[in-house]
Amino acid sequence: MFKMFRYLGEGADIYYKAFPTTWDATSEIGKKRIIKLKETLRKHLPIKEGKALDVGCGTGISTFALEELGFEVIGIDIRKEAIHQAKEIAKERGSKAKFYFMDAKRLEFENESFDLVTLLGSPLPHFSVYDFDEITMEAYRVLKPKGVLVIEYIDTIKGLYSWHRDVFVEGLLISIYKGFNSVEGLEERFFINLNNGTTFSVKFYLWAPWIAEFILRKAGFEVQSHYIREDSFDSGG
Repeated sequence: MFKMFRYLGEGADIYYKAFPTTWDATSEIGKKRIIKLKETLRKHLPIKEGKALDVGCGTGISTFALEELGFEVIGIDIRKEAIHQAKEIAKERGSKAKFYFMDAKRLEFENESFDLVTLLGSPLPHFSVYDFDEITMEAYRVLKPKGVLVIEYIDTIKGLYSWHRDVFVEGLLISIYKGFNSVEGLEERFFINLNNGTTFSVKFYLWAPWIAEFILRKAGFEVQSHYIREDSFDSGG
């Protein structure tokens, strides 16, 4: 039997839609991610309460984790669909967290408004170094003098020379290494979804601890700790 595949295009939005249960705060996977994230944050966060800004909140997995730890949280994202879903989930949960459609490079908050700013769920592969530079400067602006910026990310440069070149099979989704752009610092992967007969491409920016630390220090942060595991947990203050 011959099966035709429909190409959906290129971009991060398509990538997130291909893994709906992974990023859905109401799915079983999403609920487990909230629990795991709470455990990690409880162990490594240098502050335990205050007002938090969750950048790239998606449907609220990281936002709800922070709220359950005792923070007063605002979640922002540039994907309107995700923010709409997060608001609906917040109503169902009886959550007091607030969600806004907003660009992290142009935060609509006053100076020194937050005790904590987070970028959780490893969002850096979707940011260029120029994007991240602007985001960290804005984070520095809205943080209080003793505020903390926490970043969770994967060392994708290390991964590029170990496991990123492999073909990944996760259920009915296949991911194939397509190429590397050394000028822009990008890796491109081609995805095949056997479940619905679609394909798409995604470009991921490559990151390593030394790159993130350089940009953090440039923005004015003092990098206080690195917690290295399968992905990384960075704390800047």
